Amino acid sequence: MDGIEHLTMNWRSALVGLTMACSMTALIYLVRRGIESRAIGWLAVFVIVANVSAIPLLIGFAGAYDIWPDLTFLPTQTALFFGPAIALHARALMLNSADRRLWWLFAPGVTYWLYQLWAFTLLGDYRQKWAFNDAVHEPYILPVAIIGSWILAAGCLIYIWRLRTRYLQWLKDHHSDDERFSPIWLTHVVALAAIVGVFWVIESVSSQLLNANYFDVFIWEFIALFAIFVIVLEALAGIDRPFPKMKTEGETDGGKLSEPAARDWVLEGTRLKAQVLEHKWHLEAGLSLQVLSRRFGMNQAYLSRAINQGLEQNFSGFINGLRIEHAKGLIEAGDKSMIDIALSTGFGSKASFNRAFRLHTGTSPSEYRAARRAK
Repeated sequence: MDGIEHLTMNWRSALVGLTMACSMTALIYLVRRGIESRAIGWLAVFVIVANVSAIPLLIGFAGAYDIWPDLTFLPTQTALFFGPAIALHARALMLNSADRRLWWLFAPGVTYWLYQLWAFTLLGDYRQKWAFNDAVHEPYILPVAIIGSWILAAGCLIYIWRLRTRYLQWLKDHHSDDERFSPIWLTHVVALAAIVGVFWVIESVSSQLLNANYFDVFIWEFIALFAIFVIVLEALAGIDRPFPKMKTEGETDGGKLSEPAARDWVLEGTRLKAQVLEHKWHLEAGLSLQVLSRRFGMNQAYLSRAINQGLEQNFSGFINGLRIEHAKGLIEAGDKSMIDIALSTGFGSKASFNRAFRLHTGTSPSEYRAARRAK
């Protein structure tokens, strides 16, 4: 291509290009793991469209638009895809089934991208493109696209946060090791996405109201791009195993409760607790409501009600409470290491054991041991 030798890869272009390359490299590692493929697929869409949106920044600082002014309207503005892609990623990570109706969230992004493609290929040379930009695009179309991007992204972030709240409660009600599957990484995704949105707003407002150029908004663009790289790193660190899936509203967790409402749930909860202790099921790592309901020969709704109403606890609190009582006995009995006690009582790590112990006793295992020895 004529003029390519005049491109200048200065430090800004190099920094943007390096960040984009790091994001894509981390994403490739994540995809190659083969874990949560559907969720990672939507995350890949998010990262790719984010990097595409940074292309003008990359080539602009290198002088590409000065050399080839016909690059005006290059179809790289993909902000309308950000919210839907990350929302579908979150849904695929936490829910048991897909909802193709949500794919309609991509309609505004596809429409705007096709509009850019039309302007880039059919408007003529750069003089005609600049004239159309001044007369139509910037006064009318661009503000609608920017406001639409903000609204769509905000709605998707609210959806993710509500879904995350439901998921955390569902984990407590169905998994003894709920902390192991707690989507802390997804919480960080929402926070970082919000940060990206803030800088995105600042950059957009600066560009439109202050007539800021590439150099003026570089810091905001780069911070947003770097935050996306951090999101991928969080995913790389957090998605190392399949996540248990919450049921959608139309599905059930083991059938409806058919027992009469007048049943003595306190008595039933006490009976079930005694059987768990007798068989030492609470010491099994990864014990779930589904597994325990099968052993009792009852549906999950019945078992959950016996625990919630009879023992006034959720499933996680019930099982981990029994584990902590067993652990206290081991601590008092001798000098067994804390990690050995944690693993032998069903916890997946010393960190999760410490958190559960403090939650149930108000003190750490080490402090509890020291207090017992002092007595």
